[in-house]
Amino acid sequence: MRPLSLRKWMEEAARNRAQEPRPLPDNDRSSEPKEDGLVVRLSKGRHAVESRLRPEKTAQALKEQIDRGYVHIKFTETRGGTELGARLDRKATDLSQADFDSQTGTVHLEGELTLDYVKVRCIADIDLQTFTGQGHLVPV
Repeated sequence: MRPLSLRKWMEEAARNRAQEPRPLPDNDRSSEPKEDGLVVRLSKGRHAVESRLRPEKTAQALKEQIDRGYVHIKFTETRGGTELGARLDRKATDLSQADFDSQTGTVHLEGELTLDYVKVRCIADIDLQTFTGQGHLVPV
């Protein structure tokens, strides 16, 4: 047996819960970028980027990432930096200006990923001496 006051409180709580809006499931989220979101900010203009190589920063390590078809690019001017992993588009990637043996030249990388539920293309030009360059996102 429950006291009358507890039964009334439980009935009231059940009625209030039934009136609350239910959150959308994860698969119903909008694929439109938020106006102040990261996708919109990184889509405007060009931004400083660096190639994230582990365990060591070498041209050969970058070449291995490219050969695997997956690279890590860090946008360094966001709060704390934003590191993204992108599956490369081999047709759009240009290695003709790069000499990996002497660690000179630049590589043009393009790949796709999903950021904040929005499919984007990451485009970056990386210098092989410093492993830094310029990049931006393009919503797909």
